[in-house]
Amino acid sequence: MRLTESDLKFVVETVATKRRDHDHIIGLVRDKDDLLEPMLEDPKLAERLISELEVLVRVSPYLMFSVLLRRVRADLENQSFVLERDARGKRIPVFEAARAGQLLGDPSLREYLTEMLCSFVRTNISVLYRQEGRGWRKRKFSDMDMDDMIALCQLVESELKPRFYKRIADIALFLTGIYPDHASAFVRRPRSQDWRLVPEYERAGRRFYALAAREIEPPGSASVFETLAGQFTLAREALNTLSDRYLKPLRAMYFDQPTG
Repeated sequence: MRLTESDLKFVVETVATKRRDHDHIIGLVRDKDDLLEPMLEDPKLAERLISELEVLVRVSPYLMFSVLLRRVRADLENQSFVLERDARGKRIPVFEAARAGQLLGDPSLREYLTEMLCSFVRTNISVLYRQEGRGWRKRKFSDMDMDDMIALCQLVESELKPRFYKRIADIALFLTGIYPDHASAFVRRPRSQDWRLVPEYERAGRRFYALAAREIEPPGSASVFETLAGQFTLAREALNTLSDRYLKPLRAMYFDQPTG
């Protein structure tokens, strides 16, 4: 876990309410994941994060998402269905809550989703100049735009392609998980703006996670990508629950608006 000192202080003062020696406890739990894990699952942490907005300036995105993903896992284990949008945008119950909760019960996958969400807190823009004939062509690439990442992936050396496979798949999961309306046919947008619907994002996500799983080194780290390729829908539904239940009032604060 990569918790900051401010994160540790927030966790300890929130969970260890009957103790006053918080500095001593911080020293005991620092860099000890086995001690921190049960503390991050304490319901008081999630309640404070979503009810006291001023605390968001104290904690890192990593702590925020670590706690809320654990909270979502507990929620899903105690309900029978998740809400899924149909072709008309209407929400219908899908009885996959238990399986989505089990997915978040995988520590490696949950850690990956935490890091993935953190990677979207800021959008990075790169500029590439390519020589064409006697002149140079300038193009901007956003690491939150799937088409940009696909285009850039085609330009880089083969050894760099796996990181782009991962990013392309992450974009598909992030947009359909945290901003599901972005992939709806009922969202008004400029005529010139291209977009994909959820099934198209899902196909792209599955494909590029599968490509990343085949290319990633060392081989043991490919298991998360294999899981996401095979269970993309469950991961998306888990993130939908996170977004609807906990992140909606915070999305503008934590995430840049998604690009086309």
